Amino acid sequence: MQLLSQRKKIVILGGGCGGVVAATQLGRKLGADHDVILVDRRPDHIFMPAFLFVMLGERQPRDISRSLKILEKRNVRVIQSEIHGIDPVRQEVALEKEKISYDYLIVSLGLQTRPDLVSGFAEASQHPWEMDSAVRLRDSLANFRGGRVVVGVPLGPYRCPPAPYEAQWMLDGYFRKKGIRDHVEIEYFTREAEPTGEAHDPVVWMDAESKRRGIKQNYEFVVRSIDPEKKVVQGLYNAEISYDLLVMVPPHRPAQVLLDCGLADTETGIRVDYDTLQTKWDNVYAIGDCADMPASKAGGVAHQEADVLAHNLAVEITGKGRPVDLWLHTI
Repeated sequence: MQLLSQRKKIVILGGGCGGVVAATQLGRKLGADHDVILVDRRPDHIFMPAFLFVMLGERQPRDISRSLKILEKRNVRVIQSEIHGIDPVRQEVALEKEKISYDYLIVSLGLQTRPDLVSGFAEASQHPWEMDSAVRLRDSLANFRGGRVVVGVPLGPYRCPPAPYEAQWMLDGYFRKKGIRDHVEIEYFTREAEPTGEAHDPVVWMDAESKRRGIKQNYEFVVRSIDPEKKVVQGLYNAEISYDLLVMVPPHRPAQVLLDCGLADTETGIRVDYDTLQTKWDNVYAIGDCADMPASKAGGVAHQEADVLAHNLAVEITGKGRPVDLWLHTI
């Protein structure tokens, strides 16, 4: 019982959906008696699902940003810093100006966009997967008068799998509202096979909805490179798709620090126990997009994981209550 009463230090890396929820819950449950610390390189939490609305000019960057310092009202200490290293043996995180130890570590660093992984991507594609790129795309759309708009996805994991379909439909509505839809072709490409099954299956329904809107779907198209001068997306087996405006999801990978320290095992992230979210390291957990889970890499998943993990850590540290297993509500 004496161990339960000792002051613990819980460090959370990342101020995205999962990190903010975990910090908020742990601050409320433990912050008065234990140390809850959140580290992020940015001063603000940015609500990434709203990037699509920034793309259309329906939201401004300031509308979807909130200072992480607000968490201090919930007994959370916020440190703005790059993370230079993680040592799970010494239970230590290296920041820009200091090293901090931990008793429990929650890694919620998401996935990083890696445009360099597709030749020509940086010069060719505008996309709503980062704030600055969403703003540039907004400006390009405002000046777009007609032509072929191509939405597509690369190989590998990426944030929010339904978003490419949402982007198609939102662009369709945007051009209709501007009265130029008849002058715009919208196409979509994906590495996935054409969906089959019952009409109510989500992927079948999404395919049908895109086709209903007159959006051509290109299935089993694997991107090899992009030629920005010719405005052509080049796939395997000499397949090509031309474009006037390319809105392609950038490749995503785990943060480099996770690869360097050995926490991330694969391009899909850190292996975790599916019930507890614990990694192979003692008292180290991973949630959100950086966790290698058989679930959508989306904010809703990160939120649910953070709720369960915060509850279970509070139970372990205080000795009060009962732990629960993770049971995701997602498609």
